[in-house]
Amino acid sequence: MFKVQTKLPSTALIAGAIIAIGSASLWFTAAAGEAEEVAALSSVGSKELPNNFPFLNPSGTAATFSTAGFVDLGNPFHVPQGTNGRSCESCHLVQAGWSIRPIDVELKFLLTNGADPIFHKLDANNPNPDVSTRAARYASFSMLRKGLFRRGGPLPSNAEFEIIAVDDPLGAGGSLTNFQAFRRPLGTANFHIARNIGWHDQNTNGSGNIHAGLVGQAAGNITGSQEGPPAAPATLESIAVYEEGLRFAQQTVFGVGKLTSCGAQGGPENLSLQPAIDARFNLFDAWIDLVPGSCSTKVADRKRAQIARGQEIFNAQNAGGGSCRGCHNAANNGSHVNGRLFDVGASRAQFREPGMPLYTLRHKTTQEIRQTTDPGRAIRSGLWSDIDRFKTPSLRGVAARAPYFHNGIAKSLRDVVIHYEVALGFRFTEQERQDLVAFMEAL
Repeated sequence: MFKVQTKLPSTALIAGAIIAIGSASLWFTAAAGEAEEVAALSSVGSKELPNNFPFLNPSGTAATFSTAGFVDLGNPFHVPQGTNGRSCESCHLVQAGWSIRPIDVELKFLLTNGADPIFHKLDANNPNPDVSTRAARYASFSMLRKGLFRRGGPLPSNAEFEIIAVDDPLGAGGSLTNFQAFRRPLGTANFHIARNIGWHDQNTNGSGNIHAGLVGQAAGNITGSQEGPPAAPATLESIAVYEEGLRFAQQTVFGVGKLTSCGAQGGPENLSLQPAIDARFNLFDAWIDLVPGSCSTKVADRKRAQIARGQEIFNAQNAGGGSCRGCHNAANNGSHVNGRLFDVGASRAQFREPGMPLYTLRHKTTQEIRQTTDPGRAIRSGLWSDIDRFKTPSLRGVAARAPYFHNGIAKSLRDVVIHYEVALGFRFTEQERQDLVAFMEAL
């Protein structure tokens, strides 16, 4: 039996973390020489965020570059369109890589005693949460506090398989005819190098039409998660165009500074110019075999060289037979250039975490049996071969939006690397793991 955490966090502890993070952000921003961006904040109105404004994350800072010239915080994306106070921004924060992190949800709870619109029964552990007390509400949103949102749908009528058993410890709503699972919100940026919308391509459904997919996604969100009436076409168009113009990427790394130094091509502004092509990452080619002290300090240059080594490990064929680029083949972005979906093992029963439903599926013809915590694309297609297949997301700015995979089972980028070793047979030395993580932190 899974246990749900009910102990409330210490207000003093979280408040202290906020102060520490804020202080570190100000110190690092100044230390990294981003005076122009910081100075721009003084002239920011309530509706405009300057391009390239830095937000702190565990690896350094990341930023958004909008093709509109600034991030328009007055766009309908950021404004509630329904009846429950929610907006697209409720789950897609600019400072969190246009996703949301567990700490963001915890802070929302702390600052509002669980009254923030994000704490709606639509995303509680189950459809009938106990919200009678603060402690009960806290327990009822234990999965949301991990950055996971309850999503699902009925078993397709044409499915090649049937659900023969369900273990649903939190009563999420899984049954012999219905899937319910818990998922991370995808980042709503870098769509200029994308071919599908949604973890199982539910909004584009194989068409590759990103604009139409974003319009459809916004329409469904407004009538669904925001509980509003159908939005005007102009509102949906405004949201979709806004999202299509957003580029998000890591901007600086601790110990290195800006990711455009010494000939490198990192950062969101360079990403904005990147076409959708199948090619290797070359952002940090200028740092390959960099001689310590030839660019800046010896310590910083060693870090630069490590990032470049990680880039080449990512690009190369792995000793275990696979390649990171086998899925993440869109140059300098990391999505799949053709929008192909993959099964990387994250839904397997062996990686199941507390609270996740587990479904036992049986092929109607072959009688083959497999278990999954979330069948991915098969929810839409009904195909046995689509079970556990998910979108390959952009990797840019990935350090800003842990945890990882569709269900958040990897809490850090190191955990991502280890998962590929365990689930897919990749083989890395300890130094290679560290180099690969350093590269991903710089994306």
